[in-house]
Amino acid sequence: MKKLIILLFSISILFSADFEWLHSIEKAKEEAKKNNKKIMIMISKKDCTSCEYMDSVVFENDDVVDYIENFFIPVKVDIETARKNNLKVFATPTFYFFDKNFKKIKRELVGSATASTFLKTLREYNLN
Repeated sequence: MKKLIILLFSISILFSADFEWLHSIEKAKEEAKKNNKKIMIMISKKDCTSCEYMDSVVFENDDVVDYIENFFIPVKVDIETARKNNLKVFATPTFYFFDKNFKKIKRELVGSATASTFLKTLREYNLN
């Protein structure tokens, strides 16, 4: 029984949706130009339940993960790092979207969303 549980857990990890967050805005700028992608910055803080929801539910959704991997360089930073980079934060999570030249796309997005709503937003921001 113990081996079965370990096997099932291992398989679930293997097939879970996931992408790699960068933690440097400068590195994201380089990657965006190199890969011709837009930048999505998630600003979060410790003990933010909406941030945890986005991480554990929305960013585990296969459609959301695939879309981000194909069109965006994902970056996650804390509030202090965001402010040092002149990004305004009044609540978390806050999402900023930039083109490959680091020109802001539309306005920032504040708060959590369902996977389908967030995917719709990603598509809208990607069209600009």
